[in-house]
Amino acid sequence: MRKRGERSGEESGRRRTEREYEINREKKGTAGRVIRNIFLSLLILVLLVAAGVYIYGMLYFKDHFFLHTMINGFDASQLTVEEVEEKVADRIADYRLEIGERGGNTETITAEQINYHYVSKGEVQAFLNSQKLYRWPLYMKEQISYTFDSSTQYDEEGLRQAVDGLNCLDESQVTKPADAYIDFLEGKYQVVPEVEGNLLKKDMVYGVIQEAVDFANVKVSLEEKDCYETPVKRQNDETMARTVEKLNTCISTDLTYLFGEHSEKVDAERVRGWLSYDDSGNVELDKDAIRAFVAEMAEKYDTADKPRTFRTHGGEEVTVSGGSYGWLMDQDATYDYLIDAIWAGNTGDTYAEFAQTAVSWSNSDLGDSYVEIDLDSQHVWLYIDGQEVVSTDCVSGLASDPSRKTPEGTYTLYYKESPSVLKGENNEYETKVTYWMPFNGGIGLHDANWRSSFGGSIYQTNGSHGCVNLPPSAAKEIYERVYDGIPIICYY
Repeated sequence: MRKRGERSGEESGRRRTEREYEINREKKGTAGRVIRNIFLSLLILVLLVAAGVYIYGMLYFKDHFFLHTMINGFDASQLTVEEVEEKVADRIADYRLEIGERGGNTETITAEQINYHYVSKGEVQAFLNSQKLYRWPLYMKEQISYTFDSSTQYDEEGLRQAVDGLNCLDESQVTKPADAYIDFLEGKYQVVPEVEGNLLKKDMVYGVIQEAVDFANVKVSLEEKDCYETPVKRQNDETMARTVEKLNTCISTDLTYLFGEHSEKVDAERVRGWLSYDDSGNVELDKDAIRAFVAEMAEKYDTADKPRTFRTHGGEEVTVSGGSYGWLMDQDATYDYLIDAIWAGNTGDTYAEFAQTAVSWSNSDLGDSYVEIDLDSQHVWLYIDGQEVVSTDCVSGLASDPSRKTPEGTYTLYYKESPSVLKGENNEYETKVTYWMPFNGGIGLHDANWRSSFGGSIYQTNGSHGCVNLPPSAAKEIYERVYDGIPIICYY
């Protein structure tokens, strides 16, 4: 059992402990309230500051662009409308249009030359007004980009003067374009390339440059804009290619017309003189000139119906006229062949076309086998292959009677007949012969067995009706050796 004093002490201690607890609890409560108050005060302060900053930002960005704002490629962050427009104006004041020209040349028109300047139409202000001010904090890191076509003005007359002053329009520095054309160079026809030149279409140049300035382009190519005058015909023109091919085929002609030991050339040089062509690709030959050339050859080499110089058995030169023997060119056929040969570009040796031919071009067209009749000396020789095989006297037509006199000239043997009956024109005589060899109408060589002598001057008083009378043995020998077409030359 406790004592009273002990109980009082215990109660007193308990009460003291409770009071201390209450005091401590009150102290803790007071400290918490202080902390809360401080926190709330700080929070309010922060909110007030944030609100102030936010409000300040709204007020600031009402006249300034947000951070990270790009306008027409430059940084407009925190700039005013006036500052942005000043930058735009400065950029425009630096405007230069580079004009690309043919040949790699360039020229420049500057803003200063044409009074090119910026004119505000409120675009920048419109961009500023479009900013959502209440969201300005969200754009602290986000980039905004605006683009607009800057409104500009320039002096059109100044632009025209600047264009007129370009070197590319200076007539002293201009080369006009030239068409490709056909020419004969280095032995053949060729297409000479066109000359592009650098002549500009002035009105088009002005329009192209004005358009470039209107759109603020910094470069323009006059070549790409087709401002240059151009050749009409170019080297790759198909018509000219075909024309050149035809022309070169024609001048590839290389013909040699053979006339015995003589010749005439039809080569590129001669053919060129006969050629003509037009822009449509038509190639023509000068037909009149070609006919004239053929006629010249005929005049030079035709021997029919022309006097000929002949070296006689005795070695003398005589001129023999008359007779139809000799070369006679068929000019139409020769012309036709030559035209076709030129179109085809033929080459090599060739011959003219003849309406009548001789046996040779040598020995006055007589060759090595012929009959020679000397009417003055009344003698006949037969040559075969250059060898004299028969030599005999004869009697020709009565010299005192022009209708019976044997005419001189060069002929060919028509045919030979054995036997034959000779009749006068009006049947005034009829004579049988064994060997008949006509060469000039009704005149021919034949045997005359009724004569006992030949040669001398018999023909002057007792000549034939025009034929050449021969001793039968000589007539036989000649008959056996001659052939149709062998030349026969008679001369006095």
